[in-house]
Amino acid sequence: MSGNPDHGHGEHLVTPAIARSSLSIVISDPRLPDNPIVYANYGFEALTQYSPDYAIGRNCRFLQGDETATADIDRLRQVVANRQEDTIRIRNYRADGSAFINEILLSPIEDESGEVEAFLAVQREVAEQEDGNAAGTGGGKRPAHDTPSNVMLSELQHRVKNHLSMVVSLIRTYSRRDITRKSFDALAHRIESLALLYDEMIKPGEPGEHHGSWINGGTYLSRVANVLSGISGNASVRMVANCEPVQISVDAAGRLGLLLTEFLTNAFEHAFVDGEGGTITVRFEKVEGERVQLIVEDDGAGMPAGSKWPYRSRSVSQQRDLAEKEKGVLDTTSGNSHSGLGGSVVLGLTKSLKADLDVQSGPTGTRITVELSTTGAADTNGQ
Repeated sequence: MSGNPDHGHGEHLVTPAIARSSLSIVISDPRLPDNPIVYANYGFEALTQYSPDYAIGRNCRFLQGDETATADIDRLRQVVANRQEDTIRIRNYRADGSAFINEILLSPIEDESGEVEAFLAVQREVAEQEDGNAAGTGGGKRPAHDTPSNVMLSELQHRVKNHLSMVVSLIRTYSRRDITRKSFDALAHRIESLALLYDEMIKPGEPGEHHGSWINGGTYLSRVANVLSGISGNASVRMVANCEPVQISVDAAGRLGLLLTEFLTNAFEHAFVDGEGGTITVRFEKVEGERVQLIVEDDGAGMPAGSKWPYRSRSVSQQRDLAEKEKGVLDTTSGNSHSGLGGSVVLGLTKSLKADLDVQSGPTGTRITVELSTTGAADTNGQ
């Protein structure tokens, strides 16, 4: 990110839940010279020992070393040059010089016109193969990649790309701007909710807990709530998560995770003024028929008089255009009774989910309810 050296990558974001994540998420921008990294999460730091601040603005080749196979490097370059989606294993090196086999699920993200505007890389360490080489050497054979967790991860990658493109387009805009710390923190939280979804899909679980395109929505949303509570920086606000183990589609889970991120970020930012304490309650439960509800309720100050959040928000594309044209330090948060980017994201996500949204606010707090079908009838082009 340009200019401001502190873009939300402070130590307060390094929570145990994120640091323990087995998944690194990196986004690079092929439209900039040398396809530099424009976003890296703390899973990346846990994996490589390089901080996001160090990685941003650099091509990922700094992870390569003396024993990185030329064939693997060539294959990675070819995948990027051809704008392909592929899984690659390559020997990389941590900041302390130690080597590891990095399995990279690389996927292009397209803009509205079909042009590739970014690459999403989900990375994790895997064991050395018996022949001592990373996959990709020896003719590019891929049998070792076709494990159940890889198939599931690839399926998830395909399913989240469409609504991730919304976030990626914002990252690309922000990468060329100085933005406020709160604006970047909010963007980082959106990425972390998706990182948790990836993590939830491939971690060992109880039989039937997740399968193919379905996931335990209660477990995932509880994790999102608890992680965001940990990185909120407000220890006086208590988080209560009562989420039923309802199976929902991965499509719906990803969007609900992003919605929950917006609701909680907004509550921590605005509901409790001057360091006041309180409680935020998150519920996820079945209702009549094949319907579920996500409810986020706080006992804070309520929204400002006259607020119509999020209904007066611009579209995400309008927010992006505005961000590209505005001068000075960019602030995407809400204030003065107007909706910021978060409101735009909420409207886009609820529309894509074909969900009903209800926002009730008063002097004793705010209650937000999202109701939708358990199948999460998502419009994959709704962003």
